[in-house]
Amino acid sequence: MNDTNSLPVFKISNFDDYNNCMKFEKSFYIRNFNEHVRENLFIEKPHGHNFYLILLVTKGSGTHTIDFLEYKVFPGAMFIVSPGQIHQWRLSNDVDGCILFFTKEFFLHDFDTEKLTRFPFFNSTFSSPMFQLNSKEKNQILAKYELIHEEYQSRSLSYQEMIRIYLNAMFIQLSRVYLTKNEKGQKFSYDLLQLNRYEALVDKYFKLHRPISCYSKKMNITDRQLSYLCKKTVGKTPSEIMMNRIMLEAKRLIVHSVLSISAISEELNYNDSSYFIRLFKKITKQTPEQFRNEQYSRY
Repeated sequence: MNDTNSLPVFKISNFDDYNNCMKFEKSFYIRNFNEHVRENLFIEKPHGHNFYLILLVTKGSGTHTIDFLEYKVFPGAMFIVSPGQIHQWRLSNDVDGCILFFTKEFFLHDFDTEKLTRFPFFNSTFSSPMFQLNSKEKNQILAKYELIHEEYQSRSLSYQEMIRIYLNAMFIQLSRVYLTKNEKGQKFSYDLLQLNRYEALVDKYFKLHRPISCYSKKMNITDRQLSYLCKKTVGKTPSEIMMNRIMLEAKRLIVHSVLSISAISEELNYNDSSYFIRLFKKITKQTPEQFRNEQYSRY
């Protein structure tokens, strides 16, 4: 957690696992979801983390809020939460399923650096973090979870490598499901990989509000090519994608930090707080204070 933001950002080592206190390299975690929820009560409050979270719900109900969008929790719901996303659970007492965490470094140990972004649910901020599995699909993914859990428990020769192999197989299976059910996922292509590159650069430099041409140059493409691939894949201009990222960060800071609106404006590199307030209202139809009060009333 940084000095300007009161929102906790957890690492895998923050989570209790009484069955396996030897978390290898603090880079991987797998658990029965009911046990995970009961023994880590702090996840009920909004939080972020620096790892990927994969959850298949098999029982129970509730809601899962991810970056201010609320999703229903039900048997067959598959959730994939990426590092940096803010989420919060509201769950029934009988909720159950399979949950696992892994760091980017852990998974990419045996793969090239773009391996994760080739899967459609990891590739873009416009990807849906939730989709539904039918009975057959659910059983296929549960079987992968079981294989991974067996390796995690046994710690036999090359077990970490085996876990990565099974994770890769799980993600291939989930990609097939995702691409048949998600309209945006059906556009998954080289252009979407390029979009991911652009979004990764935006995520790194957005507070500087640098011209779009700076990003196209880093990508070794023209401004026109960048505009074309953004419009083709998600129907937005590069500037709109940039502004979406700025507004998401603004919302996170407004709700989950102790900063004043003026300080948030400065944090986002807007020296004129009045301009920032007008911009926020134009895009969200609410002032920052109205948005903060509305979100607080939900907690």
